[in-house]
Amino acid sequence: MDEMIGKKMMISGMAIEIISDAGDRWETRNITTKETVFFNKSVLQNAIKLGKAEEISESDDQ
Repeated sequence: MDEMIGKKMMISGMAIEIISDAGDRWETRNITTKETVFFNKSVLQNAIKLGKAEEISESDDQ
């Protein structure tokens, strides 16, 4: 699961960067506000599978 660290995602209109593994959660940073946000790993994985979250590229996170 370490391959997720460093990825940038768009979920619920929020651009986040996964910064570390915090057990059963991912520690992420909201790219816009710089706030730390924790996501349950299963919730984020399900959102990706359902198309509610997607990986963004460097040029998309402006």
